[in-house]
Amino acid sequence: MKNVYVIVLFALFICSASNAQTRRYYCEVKGIEKSFSGGLKIIFDFGERESYNVWGTLSNKLKFVDEKGKEIEFHSMVDASNYMVDKGWTFQQAYSSTYGGSPVLHWIFYKDAESFESARKGILTK
Repeated sequence: MKNVYVIVLFALFICSASNAQTRRYYCEVKGIEKSFSGGLKIIFDFGERESYNVWGTLSNKLKFVDEKGKEIEFHSMVDASNYMVDKGWTFQQAYSSTYGGSPVLHWIFYKDAESFESARKGILTK
């Protein structure tokens, strides 16, 4: 009977040790109105680098591409949300703000993973 308790305790220890190695990572998807052409500019902010460079333009490192290297164009916040869900991310919260008189949509996603690289697995950038 003592062997059963030892095995159960060992199994619980292994489960808790494997869970302790995961961490929650976040991504903020921002929708900003385009100035002249209408529609939204979709920006994915994983917190690892600036979304915009010093000239105020979107960094190339944040442009998503498919497996063939073709840039993925997101047509709406729901389009971007579907992409994130397909990659294993979970929607958490949405809110809006204004910047320079223009509305900005913010959608927050999270994913539990062992590392930032494994959280971003399958998400390719230029």
